[in-house]
Amino acid sequence: MSEQTATYHIAPEDGFQAGVIACLPTVLGYWSIGFAAGGIGTLSGFSVTEVALLAALLYAGSAQFLFYSLALANVGILAIVLGVLLVNARYLLMSSYLSRFFQNKRWGEKFLGGALLTDETFGVAAQRAKASGELPFRWLLGLNLTAYVNWIVANLAGAMLAHYLPEGMIDSLSFSLTAMFVGLLLLTYLASDTRSLELVAIAVAAGMVAILFHAAPANIVLLAATVVGALASALLSLRNLHRNRQWLRPSS
Repeated sequence: MSEQTATYHIAPEDGFQAGVIACLPTVLGYWSIGFAAGGIGTLSGFSVTEVALLAALLYAGSAQFLFYSLALANVGILAIVLGVLLVNARYLLMSSYLSRFFQNKRWGEKFLGGALLTDETFGVAAQRAKASGELPFRWLLGLNLTAYVNWIVANLAGAMLAHYLPEGMIDSLSFSLTAMFVGLLLLTYLASDTRSLELVAIAVAAGMVAILFHAAPANIVLLAATVVGALASALLSLRNLHRNRQWLRPSS
């Protein structure tokens, strides 16, 4: 009797290699900001090994810059930890958005999908999820691991070469990641079919920032503005959905 073995085929566009390819347009951004982070680390008095460990374990550009500046100012470890947590609080929102695509995934896949998430991989993954309605784990792993490896290598390069660069060059590289993320957001917006709702979220968030910017720490204001803007857009979307259902309901 011949034994039949079940074989699972993964479409090429859902595989690990496709995720690696999807990450390639963002690699230059990771290199520039990672190089800057590594350079600032050594210029702040940390060794190359310490910079590499921080890049691998913390893996967050803005949080690493904050860590170096606070450590250089001899701030206590508790304040540094709280500051890093506050800066990285935005990942709660990003992970929450992607979690609906991981409801039936194993715990390990959920952990890796969230632990390796960055602003840029979130932008790429959100575009993919919106276009196809799914987010294959192998594809996301290829995307995230490519970003992770390049980030660590870029930090190492910056840490080793920072002392040989002209003064001020390191600081000028730090804006590149922000510019890249804005570009990803713009591409996502242009490809969206719900631009009016997104404009509402942008307007509400911008209004909150303008009103509260000088009344509270910037990170708290930005996080609160993001949540309130998204909530306003979601409520408007629910209202529109309810109206459409009322309109489609047959009259008695």
